[in-house]
Order: sequence, then C-alpha cells, then structure tokens
Amino acid sequence: MIRLLLIDDEPIVLRFLEHCFSDATRYCIVESLSCASLAQSACERWRPDAVFLDIRTKECHTNGLLTAQKLKKEFPEIKVLLMTGCDEISFEQRARRAGVDAFLNKNLQAQEFVRVLDRVLSGESVFPERGPKVPVQEGELPLTERELEVLRLVCKDYSNREMAHALSITESTVKRHMENLFRKTGTCGRPGLIAFAISGGWIDPNI
Repeated sequence: MIRLLLIDDEPIVLRFLEHCFSDATRYCIVESLSCASLAQSACERWRPDAVFLDIRTKECHTNGLLTAQKLKKEFPEIKVLLMTGCDEISFEQRARRAGVDAFLNKNLQAQEFVRVLDRVLSGESVFPERGPKVPVQEGELPLTERELEVLRLVCKDYSNREMAHALSITESTVKRHMENLFRKTGTCGRPGLIAFAISGGWIDPNI
C-alpha cells in the first residue's frame, strides 16, 4: 500500500488528486492539507511514501520550495513531488536545488500523475523533458468578457450546469467557452486552468 500526503490550497486540486489515486488496493491517502507549513508535522505523524506538494499555498508562513527542501533533509526516504501551475524555468531550477524527486505541472492528466509517481517510487527523478514555456502575462491573452466570467466561476468550483444557470446560457455554450479557455491558456484540465488563472493574476478566487 502506497501512503500519500497531498498538500494544495485549492480544494478542486485536492479532489482531482484524490481521484487520481482512488484505487484503494494500491493507494492510501493519509491526509489532504491546504498549507505547506503543516507538511512536517504530517510527515512525522503519517510517514507517507510520497508527498504531492504545491509550490505556492496561500495563508502560510512558508512556501512549497522551502518546505520541500526541509522535508528532503529531515525525511530523505519520503519522495517529494512538487507541483506548479506555471512554467517558469526558475521554479524548476530551484526545485532541482531543493532536491525534490519530481517537478510537475498541474495540467497533467490523471494517468500521468500516476505514471510520474510510479517512476519516482522506482528511484527516478522526474523533471520536464523540454524547456518550459514563457509564462503569459496578464493582458496578453485575448479572453472575452464571457470567458473571464466562466473562468471566475471555474475557480469557485462551479459545475458546467451551475455555470449555465448562473450565466443564463446553455451547458453546450459553457463547454464551448471551456474549450476556448483550455486552448488559449494551454491547459487541459480544471486544476491546471485554476492554477494558471491564479498564478498569472487573472482572477482573485476570493471575489
């Protein structure tokens, strides 16, 4: 049984990861946390095999990179997989220096998360094979006002049906807006879209 600790401040990302590792015959998610500052005590308590850790968590006195470095120093047997929603090369370089076992983008499909974990548990270090893209700055994406409205609702964890009701449009129209958002942002899932929006300053999920 592979014991996993999940740390991300976005509930939808935690639920996505819980879905990725829902096979109870292989995985046991010992705890899901929203703040990196809780990682050390959780590792002491649960001694997980691997930790999925967001590079940035809000309302914390520490960040994912610093936490990852501390975890690898104090618990070298625990695999640390650092997650990001943006492709800044400086983050990857700092992740390597921190000694993490993997650095991955939240845009990955569920099966890719599983494959990365398998590779890490077999002793590999997993980092992007190609150079990351230059992050798009606020104002560069040609998002329509409606797409921005959809983006804000996605970050509030609205379903397609709930968005359709809130915006007085059909679900098929919502799906079309979602497809446009994925295409324009280069993401392929809601967790990646949310991470992109927040890290790029496009939306404030608390509004």
